[in-house]
Amino acid sequence: MISLLLRELVHLQDTRVHSGLDAARLRQLENDHGITLPEEHKTVLQWSNGLEFYAGYIRLFGLYTTESIDAYDWNDRECWKFAWADRCSAYWCFGETAWGDQYAYSLKERHEGEGANVYLLDALSMTPQIVASSFVEFLRDELLPSARDPYDDLLRQARQRFGSLDVTSHLMYVPSVLLGGAEDINNVQIMNARSAMICNGDIATQLDAAPPHMAVKGVQSYDDESHRTRLILLWTEK
Repeated sequence: MISLLLRELVHLQDTRVHSGLDAARLRQLENDHGITLPEEHKTVLQWSNGLEFYAGYIRLFGLYTTESIDAYDWNDRECWKFAWADRCSAYWCFGETAWGDQYAYSLKERHEGEGANVYLLDALSMTPQIVASSFVEFLRDELLPSARDPYDDLLRQARQRFGSLDVTSHLMYVPSVLLGGAEDINNVQIMNARSAMICNGDIATQLDAAPPHMAVKGVQSYDDESHRTRLILLWTEK
């Protein structure tokens, strides 16, 4: 099954394939960090260490790489997950859409050998939803259809407007949908991927913590002590 899916992947238009990952590096991930990937996922990484589909708008991460997104670095809490408190700390992200929706495994399930469910973590809330019960099912039923013809009309519109998208970039609504911005292509901008994930986390967690009698009157950006772009919401009485 996996070999058939790989043949389909390589023949998709606007797909970027990379050199394969050495098996020793996969063992390093398991030995040093306790993360065991499904065998079919390992096969894909050994075939291509990271993949970008639909001109960069849908991605599978690589490992120990500079050619695609490095899943080990991306899952480091200080990269972007810190901005989301504990919402996504229980998941190991291995792919994404250009909006920042994350494809992920449950760390608990992988550590305990309970299966290989694939979750989609929403970019604006990090709310998890199971989209496949295995990596093969994910490739067949989620990734391949999306790579051929994304079901997200705004993703298609963004590709028409911006062309190919670099893996270091995300799409972001300005103003954020969380703050009342409209899901309209005219409100979409390209932003550094890490910064976009942090900013979405800052907005979501501050909205959750706000007293019910307060309303957002503005947004202010600043650089934190680690020189990361952050957002702080400004409040007023309703």
